Amino acid sequence: MDHQHHQTDGASDVHTDVSYNDGEVRIQLEDVDGNVPKLEETHEEEMHLIIVSNDLEDYIHLHPEREEDGIYTVPVELEEGHYQAFVDISPEDMAYQVAPNPVQVGTNETGKANLSNEDNWTKEIEGKTVTLEDVEAKADEEVPLVFDMHGENPEPHMGALGHVVIVDEDGEEYIHVHPDSDDTTSFQTHFPEPGMYKIWAEFKFDDDVNTYPFIIEVNE
Repeated sequence: MDHQHHQTDGASDVHTDVSYNDGEVRIQLEDVDGNVPKLEETHEEEMHLIIVSNDLEDYIHLHPEREEDGIYTVPVELEEGHYQAFVDISPEDMAYQVAPNPVQVGTNETGKANLSNEDNWTKEIEGKTVTLEDVEAKADEEVPLVFDMHGENPEPHMGALGHVVIVDEDGEEYIHVHPDSDDTTSFQTHFPEPGMYKIWAEFKFDDDVNTYPFIIEVNE
């Protein structure tokens, strides 16, 4: 299993363009020469699309389908406001770094997030409780993220027992990590800069995917 994470730093050979109209997101891909890149499947999908509102309150994980070469679409209803869309793909034989694609829906503006430390590291959703164990996060160091399932056994979800997406307070840095092994809910990640970050941890119980949000401060 690939446990590596994708971030927004570095050069990219593939350009992404994301637009929204009438309840549908459209993604266009092309490489630096204007050609259509070929995508490898990662965790059972050619494309993972993460959409977050500018204030980081809303989080949506979608799997657009190829409509034609270089064009992917997916239906979703978005409230008016400003969003950042992250196109998570693995083009064959090309460098690619995930970058935020701004998406404006309607005329309402959505302010930037102002994250603050939280004391509640235990979250319950649909009767399933998950705890993020205490962590000392420092920039440029490997940081373990260990989730306690409180006796529950999550089901495999896109080839793993969980998925973790992390975005910084400014909505610019994107990190996506997978568990350390096939039978664990612990993850290793790396934060490029100090600051405040929001974590969304996805776990599947009883055929439903629950998304648990946490806020973490990364120190120098």
